Amino acid sequence: MGQINSKSFSFLSPQNERDKISLKLSRMKKSLKKLDNPCIDIPAIQIIGTNGKGSITAFLESICSLANIKIGVTTSPHLLEITERIRVNQTQIKIQTFEYLLEDIQKEVSEFRLTPFELIICCALKYFESNNVELIILEAGLGGRLDATTAHNLRPIIAIGNIGLDHTEYLGNSIEKITQEKISVIKKDSFVVSCKQDHKVEKLINKRVESIGAKIFWVEPLSEDWELGLNGAFQKQNAAVAFKVANLLLRQGWHIKKEIIRKGLAKAKWSGRLEVINWKNKKVLVDSAHNPSAAAVLANERKNWLYQEKGIYWIIGVQKQKDIASIIEVLREPLDKIFLVPIQNQESWTLNDILKVPNFNIQNITEYKSLEDALHQLLNLGEWPEASPVLTGSIYLVAEFIKFSKIS
Repeated sequence: MGQINSKSFSFLSPQNERDKISLKLSRMKKSLKKLDNPCIDIPAIQIIGTNGKGSITAFLESICSLANIKIGVTTSPHLLEITERIRVNQTQIKIQTFEYLLEDIQKEVSEFRLTPFELIICCALKYFESNNVELIILEAGLGGRLDATTAHNLRPIIAIGNIGLDHTEYLGNSIEKITQEKISVIKKDSFVVSCKQDHKVEKLINKRVESIGAKIFWVEPLSEDWELGLNGAFQKQNAAVAFKVANLLLRQGWHIKKEIIRKGLAKAKWSGRLEVINWKNKKVLVDSAHNPSAAAVLANERKNWLYQEKGIYWIIGVQKQKDIASIIEVLREPLDKIFLVPIQNQESWTLNDILKVPNFNIQNITEYKSLEDALHQLLNLGEWPEASPVLTGSIYLVAEFIKFSKIS
């Protein structure tokens, strides 16, 4: 994962950020108050869910930018550079500006011992205020109720991506517990937009909306005649959420012409999600699927790939806290081969670890010491597979590959 240059900010590395997760909202509220409540009067669209949040954000960011709405966007995690997380009108914050802001905020609110994610959200809100943004998009982190983005009180629109099992060590070990944590962000009089969900999730969302006095809009995937800037049939679902949010903004007085919505959806970009990348003039499909529900979407997408019935070579690296067994079971077909690789600077699954999983079939799984070794093994096959190899399991692995492809 990309690192900022200054060694003094190394505590914001992906490993440290994950290790320092602490879901509490009081720290953020106190910190924002001490920072003079940046953006307190600027409305935000908060995007929650397990999968699809980044795609929904990318679609909305594209639409709003084309509509000349000065939009501030914060996302997580980053792919290559931490400055990706704070953007105004699709332009990342400059590294020097980020370092200055971060250092200043650290001094100001040091007594509250903010987590790395909380510090980044504080930086984002201060930066948005200084740039006089008109509207904010806040992509929640792993949570909802206690997520740092929820400390921003003015969130009239809540967009919900697919909710599934992930981050169970923080949010609970059932879909019901995870859903309750995420949808607790829904407030009275807010407008809620959601794609189709698991029936248990839908029931809980409807119950929350009714009890709190909000309004829910359930959307169906966009039809095939819509051109999208992001690959994959599943993006029709994420785009439908963005489309409805844009229409709600239009109804609330934002000047978004309908043709701008269509153009914005077509021009959206979000790297590392079902993206074909060339390595040594060979095509590799990369996707950041890192949990079973995202893997299921990827497995379904496979039906559209040429020659997939002959078998897929999967290059997979998964963080140790994730459910690799379920991910592989969802992805794997009988003729597939899996190259298991470690993720740089992350505790990852090994073949020895997998061997300890009860009743798990390790057939056609080969472990490699590095991503580079696995890629060169593909070259050594003599003929590149007809169906493009697929690299997945972690956004950190995708980032490593993108960097590697640029220097190889």
